Amino acid sequence: MKEGDQSTSETDAETRVEQAEARTEQAEARTEQAKTRTESAETRTEQAETRTEQAKARTEQAEIRTEQAETRTEQAETAMEKVVYPEGNLRRDVSARLHKEFPIAGIDDQTHPLEQLTIRQREILQLITEGQNTKQIADILKVSPKTVEYHRMKLMAGLNLHDIPGLVRYAMRVGLIPSES
Repeated sequence: MKEGDQSTSETDAETRVEQAEARTEQAEARTEQAKTRTESAETRTEQAETRTEQAKARTEQAEIRTEQAETRTEQAETAMEKVVYPEGNLRRDVSARLHKEFPIAGIDDQTHPLEQLTIRQREILQLITEGQNTKQIADILKVSPKTVEYHRMKLMAGLNLHDIPGLVRYAMRVGLIPSES
């Protein structure tokens, strides 16, 4: 081999080595960038998990506040009932109102249909005509909603009615509530 060829070969080899070193440095730089991006992604994931946990905690706090508000509302309603009905027996008041405002005796000494109802059924009929729902009636009479449903069922069977609007129409007919003109 000639001296010029050998010098060119050495120069080519050195150039290839330099290029290989440059590519290695680039690969290392890309590896570092990838590591940095991975760490950044892991940090964002951790931040998202933290935000999720914070949102769950806020939701739990909101639920607790809602329960507390419901409790305060119930306490206020109880306190108001005590003011409105100081004797503390709303059931007796509803029953007395029924007998006082809506006498059971029928016209021409005929048996009034209300006479065939129990006192509890009359109370429930009165409260239904006042627009109370099952839960509200249960709260007023201090019984379970199932008990109210049972008495309402017996009331409807006794009057041969099949729905709440029928009960309301019946109550209007017998004068429990004034008819709208």
